[in-house]
Order: sequence, then C-alpha cells, then structure tokens
Amino acid sequence: MSNPAGRPTLAVVAHLICPVNPSRSLVPALSLTLLLSWGSLYYAFAMLAPPLQAELHWSAASAMGAYSTALVVWGLCTYPVGRFIDRYGGRRAMTLGSCLCGVLFVALSRTQSLWGFYLVWAGLGAGMALTLYEPAFAVLVEAWPAAHRRRMGLLTLAGGLASTAFWPLTHVLVAALGWRTTVLVYASLHLFICAPLHWFVLPASRPAGRPVCVVGTPADPAPRSATRLAMRSPAFWLLAFSFAAFGFVTSAMATHVVPMLESTGLAPAAALSIAALIGPMQVAGRSTDVLLAGRLRPLAMGVVTVALIPAALAALWAAPSAFVLLYVFAVIYGAGLGLLTIVRATTPVDIFGAASYAAISGALSGPSVLARGAGPLAGTWLLAMQHQYDTVLLVLLACALAGAAAYLRVILRKTP
Repeated sequence: MSNPAGRPTLAVVAHLICPVNPSRSLVPALSLTLLLSWGSLYYAFAMLAPPLQAELHWSAASAMGAYSTALVVWGLCTYPVGRFIDRYGGRRAMTLGSCLCGVLFVALSRTQSLWGFYLVWAGLGAGMALTLYEPAFAVLVEAWPAAHRRRMGLLTLAGGLASTAFWPLTHVLVAALGWRTTVLVYASLHLFICAPLHWFVLPASRPAGRPVCVVGTPADPAPRSATRLAMRSPAFWLLAFSFAAFGFVTSAMATHVVPMLESTGLAPAAALSIAALIGPMQVAGRSTDVLLAGRLRPLAMGVVTVALIPAALAALWAAPSAFVLLYVFAVIYGAGLGLLTIVRATTPVDIFGAASYAAISGALSGPSVLARGAGPLAGTWLLAMQHQYDTVLLVLLACALAGAAAYLRVILRKTP
C-alpha cells in the first residue's frame, strides 16, 4: 500500500492495523492496545523478575518493591488523569501514556542500579494510569453515554487474554533473547502500535452535541458538583473500600499465583498451565456479561462477582486435599476476575450517573490501585515470615470477604 502524499507514516500504520470507520474501529483498536499494555506493564513483571534478580543480585523483596511503587503511582495518578480526560478527552492522555511507556521500557533495558530501576517503574506507574482500563472506559462513556456497557464488555474480552498471552510470551522471549531485549520488544509495541492507534483512532474531541466539560467554569459546573456529591455519599466510600480490598487480593495473586500453585506440589510447567487457564476464564466471564448486558444490572452482576473471588481462594487453600480443586480455582477465579473489571467500570454509572464519569471513576480507582501496589509486596513479606502460602491465602481470603461485605452493603442501601 503506497503512502498518500502528505500522509504521516504513523497514520498509515494505524490505518493498516485498523482501517475502518473510526466510530467502528474504536473498540477493536482499544482492545488491541489494552491487550498489549496490560500484558507488558502488569503481567510480564512476574516473568521478568527472576532473571533480572539473578543478573543484578537483588532480593525478591527489592525487585517487587519497584513493581509495587509503580502501582502506588498509578493509584495516585488516577484522579488527576480522570480530571484531565473530563476536560480534554482521552486521545491526548492515552497517546501520551503509550509514548511514556515506550521510552521508559527503553530506559529499563539499560538499568543497572536499584534506584534507577525504581525510578523507571515509578514512571511506568504513571503510564499505567494513562493507558489501562480507566481511561479507556472513560473514552467509551464519553462516546456512548447511554450504550457503553456492552462495549465495555467487548473491550475487556481482549484484555482478559493479556495474562494468557504475556506470561508464556515473556517466558519464551526471556529464554531466547534475555530480559533486556524482551523489554525493548515491549517498548516497540507501545511506540509503534499503541501510540499511533491512540492518536489516529480515538476521537480528538467530544461527539457533536455534547459540550466539552471544562471543570470549574461557570458555563458548566456540573462535573465538579457531580464529583463532590458522589464523594459525600456513603456508597462512594463503601465501593472504594470494596474495590480496594479486591485490588489488594488480585494484585497479590497476579504475582504469586504460579508459585502458589507450585507450593501444592505441581511441577513448574503444570503450575504455569493451570495459571494460564485464568485468562480464558476471564474472557468467558466477560462474554457472559456481554450476553446479559441488557438483562442484568451491574449491581446484580456485582453480587455474583464478589461471591466468586472468595470461593476461588477457598478452593485453592483446600486444593492439597483434592487436586481437582486447582482447576476449580482457576475456573472460578478467572471468571470472577473478568467480571470484576466490568463491575468496577459500570457500577459508578449505575450509582452516580454518567456526569463527570472519568473523575468519579478515577477517585474510586485510586484506593484500589494503591491497594494493588501493596498486594504483591505484602504477599512477599508474609511468605518470608511464614515460609508457606497457607497464611498468605488466608489473609487474601479475609480481604476478599471484607470487600464482598462492603459491596453487598451498597446493594442494601440501593435497594428500596
């Protein structure tokens, strides 16, 4: 395909990847960028950590601390990023995030010192806030205020495969190329696929007929008012606690699930194969939500979701007495994890409405992402103190039950 006169090369790249009408290509383009971003930023670390620890002679806690730092920065950035998107739209935010992640992955490939490693991952935390689900969902709510739920579900189908794709992909790349070249590969994904798609496919401004929400201007005070009203509601803080509890649990599991499975007596390859089932089950759970999007309210789906996560952890804790429970864990946990993403995205609209969605969603996500930052490191510390995963699992199970109780409290307050 020839390059039309005056047409930027990156625009041609985006056109080749997603050549159809922008309104139709928005969900496919975001699905692809989320698959690549989640896989490289969030899931790949579990496979990158062992070889870089061996080369640089760092402890597991030191390496995990950098990843946790990234998650903390992500949490701190969610609300400011949401305010930015409410004001200017998601195109600038997500393009900036992809460029930032690409540059920082290049820097990561050259890291020699622990402080430099932490600095790079702190920057990648800001990149997470700019490129992962929160800004993508805000783009969908902005484009389709009354018809976003099914599209959110479709968006997350590809994202649910990130762990299944990137755990084995990272393992293979590290074995063949080394961890430094692997992160350079991931830098190219952000710079040459994600950034062009974000810039050329995402809408440059809000759809016609919808005013741009400039926070704090006399002409449109609704966004700031909507955010303040939401944050004064008990439901806001119950949801914030619930999402934080589940964020703590799921982030700890993301980095510890493979060694947890190995602790039951599985060989590494068998543990990896069972862990890889989680991704397809996320897709199965989200597919169910897509099919039921017009029939079941997000709060009702949330009740199912908050029951699945504790049930899955209980099955894993009991697995040494019954091998089949390992598969039960993978199936139930994957389905619950997939649904949880959609429940977190759609519940704020159901409770607080679509006004200033990005800022409200960002405020709700902040504690959750901060908890995600604590999860991996807390799991590592608990394991170092107890030398077994039984205690770690019991702590995670207790957190999941507390999160479920808070969410159910919201349901009781919402139900007449």
